[in-house]
Amino acid sequence: MILVQAIALGLIISLYTAEYLGLLAGGLVVPGYFVVISSRPMMLLATILASLLALGILKLLSSFMLLYGRRRLLVAVLIGFILAQLSREVVNVYPHPVLMQLQAFGFIIPGLLAYWMDKQGILPTLGMLAINVTIVRFILIILHGGQEVL
Repeated sequence: MILVQAIALGLIISLYTAEYLGLLAGGLVVPGYFVVISSRPMMLLATILASLLALGILKLLSSFMLLYGRRRLLVAVLIGFILAQLSREVVNVYPHPVLMQLQAFGFIIPGLLAYWMDKQGILPTLGMLAINVTIVRFILIILHGGQEVL
C-alpha cells in the first residue's frame, strides 16, 4: 500500500514541479521509488553512484556514436540496467554485509537518473530529486497520522 501511495504521490509532485519549475527529478517515477528506499542510505548511495557511472559511460559513448532523442534515452537506461545488475552480481561473488547494502535499486531507475542528469545537469536533477522525495515523504507521514511510514 505504501509503495502505491509513494509512487502515485511521486508522480503528482514530479509533474507539478516539472510544470512549474521546469526540472524533472530523474523522471516522473523516480521520486516515488526513492521514497520507498529513503530509509536505506547505502542503497540510495549505490543507486546514485550507478547513475553517475552510467552518465559517464553515456558521455563516453556519445563521443564516438550518434546518440540523440529516444536512442540516447534507451542507451542510458540500458547502461543503468547493466550497472544495477552488476551491483547485484558483486554481492553473489563477494557476499560481504557492506556490499549487500550497496546494491543499486531497481533496473530502470539508475538509467533514468543518468539520462536526466545528462539533459539537465547533475546538481539540478539531484536537487530536484531531494526536494521531491522530501515532499512526498512528508505527505505520506501526514496521511498516516504522523507515523513513520517506511
